[in-house]
Amino acid sequence: MINKNPLVATVLAVFLVLPLPAAAQKPRVTLDEFFNSVGFTALKLSPDGNSVVIGIERADWDQQIYRKDLWLYRDDGHATRNLVKLTQSGHDTNPQWSLDGHWIAFLSERKISSGKEGDAADDSEGKGKEISQLYLISPGGGEAFPVTQGDEEVHAFSWSPDSRTLYFATRIPWNKEQQDTYKKDWKDVIQYRAAERGDMIFSITIDEAMGRDQAAGTKEIPEAEKRSGATPGAKGLARTLWRVEQLETSPDGRQLAFVTTSISERQEKINEFEIYVVDLANASPERPPRQLTHNEAVEQDLQWARDGQHVFFRVDLGSVEGKYKDTQTRLY
Repeated sequence: MINKNPLVATVLAVFLVLPLPAAAQKPRVTLDEFFNSVGFTALKLSPDGNSVVIGIERADWDQQIYRKDLWLYRDDGHATRNLVKLTQSGHDTNPQWSLDGHWIAFLSERKISSGKEGDAADDSEGKGKEISQLYLISPGGGEAFPVTQGDEEVHAFSWSPDSRTLYFATRIPWNKEQQDTYKKDWKDVIQYRAAERGDMIFSITIDEAMGRDQAAGTKEIPEAEKRSGATPGAKGLARTLWRVEQLETSPDGRQLAFVTTSISERQEKINEFEIYVVDLANASPERPPRQLTHNEAVEQDLQWARDGQHVFFRVDLGSVEGKYKDTQTRLY
């Protein structure tokens, strides 16, 4: 809206033209200061509104990496405020609060040992696998523990409304026999495109994940779990030909919406970018998810309406209404 008050316009013009003394006195940013700057990757408000999880990224010259850590800011409303470092690994991203506020789930590329047979070459050489897994940590403190321990990295995840279950998507896992057959046929050859495969969506309860973490090292792992490439205790819900970019649970907990992208994450075919819905009451890997969109647009940033009757999404590239055409960002 244009301000037609001449006095306001004059004052604004003066401030725009005249140099600011305070700014002129500040020293220039050095190269070291520039490269040591901190970037914010996430800001997630707690359900009670008293805490914020902050994702940051900064240079770590000693380890020669860009650290990705999570911090927790608290404000109890009584002049008591504090900022504490929540995670320490340097590889932690994508924090999400449980709706009861008791847990923070996040993705982390930490070295873990799955204890399974048929792991990737890195494990056969005695090295831990650094792939993105799903972790939980209490905002009250303590150590984070892994929810997923499969052979494939986690692409996306979402909480159930009752905070008892986590849904997550990974590439369709292979068991020991499938991995051995592939290695026998192709050795160290990397197939271009032919080896690509879509994603599977799983669910796992928090009680299951906590129980397995507490029992780690005290119980023998069943042979079937050792030979499986999936996370122990996780239940398969749906398959897709593509990579899952985002998962969102409906407010009533009955449906799971997800948006896909290409397996290679290259933008080549517009039909790889669509929105789907899984009916959780009848979910099965053998039952195809229901496709909601059929257009020439790249959908992103899914969000359910509070009544669960609609799914909002944003489009930056392509067109929902007709043939592919780039316009300004639109909300649907």
